[in-house]
Amino acid sequence: MPLLAQICIPIFSIILLPLKKINRLVFYSLIVGLGLVNIFILFKHVVHTEKLDLGFNIVFLMDKYSWLFALVVNFAWIITTIYSYSFILYGFQEKAQKFHFYLSLVLASVLATAFAGNLLTLFVFYLLGIPFIYPLIILRDTPDSHAAGKLYLKSTLLPAIFILLPAISAIYQLEGHFDFGDILPTSLQASPILASILLIMFIIGMSKNCVAPFNNWLPKTMLAPAPVSALVHSVAAVTSGSIALIKIAVYVYGLDFLHFLTSKFYLAGSLTYICGFTALYSAYKALNDPNLKVRFSNSTVSQLSYIITAILIATPTSILGAMLHIVTHSVAKICLFFIAGFYNCVYGTTDVSEIRKIAPSTKLIVLCIGVCGMSIAGFPLLAGYLSKDLMLLEELHSGNYAAAVFLIIGSIINIFYIFPVIKAAFGGQAKTIESKPIPLSMAFAIVACIIGLISLSFYTYNIIRIFELEI
Repeated sequence: MPLLAQICIPIFSIILLPLKKINRLVFYSLIVGLGLVNIFILFKHVVHTEKLDLGFNIVFLMDKYSWLFALVVNFAWIITTIYSYSFILYGFQEKAQKFHFYLSLVLASVLATAFAGNLLTLFVFYLLGIPFIYPLIILRDTPDSHAAGKLYLKSTLLPAIFILLPAISAIYQLEGHFDFGDILPTSLQASPILASILLIMFIIGMSKNCVAPFNNWLPKTMLAPAPVSALVHSVAAVTSGSIALIKIAVYVYGLDFLHFLTSKFYLAGSLTYICGFTALYSAYKALNDPNLKVRFSNSTVSQLSYIITAILIATPTSILGAMLHIVTHSVAKICLFFIAGFYNCVYGTTDVSEIRKIAPSTKLIVLCIGVCGMSIAGFPLLAGYLSKDLMLLEELHSGNYAAAVFLIIGSIINIFYIFPVIKAAFGGQAKTIESKPIPLSMAFAIVACIIGLISLSFYTYNIIRIFELEI
């Protein structure tokens, strides 16, 4: 069964851990192979819907949203594994098994969340994934990393238990079931005010979405090693909240009813402004923070808010724009964290002022920063252009001009926070620091991400065709 294989294969990789002490190359090659198997399975079932009922209301469903998200997660798993082959050598050899053990559990729980076939399954695996991430955040085992880990747990566990769970319980009381599917939410539609309150609880309760007031925990966890930041914080953790919200929008509320709620400020329309102000505040923080990794993490918070806003617009086109931007942002942000990890490992810094001095000696790396940053910003001809364009047009067509303004301003700010490094590299500044070689596996991972971003510009139409099919 392809659906069950997607969830179980990352767990199966744990069995291979003893092999790492015997032969590192074989171990990493096998992990990459498992990721490729998962991708092969997905491509074999590109227009296939599968539902799996394990009993006790634990149900999994492969649809077009979870299919595309799983493809991104598996790609990220492969690329992060390759990157880690060299990264682990910089002081993390003794923690490599712990890293891969918890990473496998995180990936399995995230894929299970994405494939959830009802609200109960979604909650169980969303909640289960939270404690698995904690050991990765504190991997450096410093007082600061432990403080960041505690903040992460408080900012994600408590909202899930005390806000998200009551919202799911209320839906069950209203509708009498947890199911996703074609069952119309008649009782929910009869109570627009209650439906709006529950929608706010869903968005705030899934604090992995990083919407205010739970938007500060992600930058605080940037003490984690670069592979953790790249995979967990850019794909496997934060965007799992986005895919969960898409399922709630489509299957629990229905796009027409959700659009009605968010188009009225006195109902759920205020969420647009909460997301918009979260996005601009985080973009401003990214612009001013001296640490490159923290800049990238604040940018992640900002982009998540734009994705959530597109989901709240609740038209088929805006949902498509949100899904496309999840793909673009995930690949680009993984690459940016890889680059930050390179500077930290090879040059011993993630301070922007120091990296500006190094930039003339690492022009190709800085060029990759430019491609990723401008893709996320939606620069024409790059991967993120169509997703940002679709989101912007649907916001204008729906009359949600505030959301459009937030999107435009944030995209402009997004360019400025990477501009100083690009200017330093190509502005004629003389080399003051000797160039150092980039480890081979790190270089391969970064190049693969850039190729992926460029390829997305050409294959976006194919993704759109998939979303036009009844999967």
